[in-house]
Amino acid sequence: MAQETFKKHLETLAEDYDIVALDRALEVLDGKSRPSRDIAVITFDDGYRDVYDHAFPVMRDMKVPGIVYVPSAFTGTNRRIAHDRLWSALVRMKDRRLGPVSVGVPGRFESMLIDAWEGAETPNKVLENLISNNPTPVLYDLAAVLEDRLGLSENDGPAGQLAMSWEMLREMGSHGIETGAHTAEHTVLTNQPLDEARREIAQCKSVLEKGVGRPVRHFAYCNGWYSAGVAQALKGEGFVSAATTEDLPNLPGVDPFALKRKVLWENSSAGILGVYSKAVTACTLNDTLGTLALTRPVLGARPTYFGTSSDRAQKSATAAHG
Repeated sequence: MAQETFKKHLETLAEDYDIVALDRALEVLDGKSRPSRDIAVITFDDGYRDVYDHAFPVMRDMKVPGIVYVPSAFTGTNRRIAHDRLWSALVRMKDRRLGPVSVGVPGRFESMLIDAWEGAETPNKVLENLISNNPTPVLYDLAAVLEDRLGLSENDGPAGQLAMSWEMLREMGSHGIETGAHTAEHTVLTNQPLDEARREIAQCKSVLEKGVGRPVRHFAYCNGWYSAGVAQALKGEGFVSAATTEDLPNLPGVDPFALKRKVLWENSSAGILGVYSKAVTACTLNDTLGTLALTRPVLGARPTYFGTSSDRAQKSATAAHG
């Protein structure tokens, strides 16, 4: 999203909503406080550097609070998240007209790609299928194999996709944009055994709190997927909220471990001529299409995976070999 578009989003939002910190919003949702008008919270996932470069200056100048959910293992490094690495590889495959077989990866990964390609017309849909059907550690393995075959590097990609540094996070925190947790390795926790999910949650919280020097009490689910078991694990580590990507309003009494969010991008505010439209932006922010039942949210609730690490490995091997 362009910086100017983001600024216009905030300006339009501020006309009808008070933009508040997440803790303040939770007080309202819990009935402990009554606002004079509707409220909104600005959130970012993944801890990308472009949040610091483009969003932070606007929020700082407008004195707007917010929260950025960070996968702790990437902060201050040149590592890239699995889905970004896979996206680069899938686009390269498309450019070279390579398919799941012709790309020439070992059989286990070939089977994963064949399954993901089924019914998928775009790299984006292939990526969705890969994320949905495989444990996150396997996705990192696949990314490495594809990069080797395609002559790519883990570090290839836009600079804005790299993670922020600890200094950047601390600076943002001093201006009211706090750090939240987003697992350690950007892991879809519902695809992991619960024991591994607990380790990811605990590791992320510990590393982030040490790095930013502040308590980390809020969490966002990777891919927006959550379960009762994962929510309970978060509570056990001292978290007080967790955010999904379900495009619904948060009403008083909402489960704080299943908070809803509206995902915005550049075209969320594009009018019929393809340029910024304040009217379209207002309709998007106020969920006009949802109110009219013209759109439906993608729900993220999943069953709790009570298996073990060995179960996961066996399941992945079975799926990969058909």
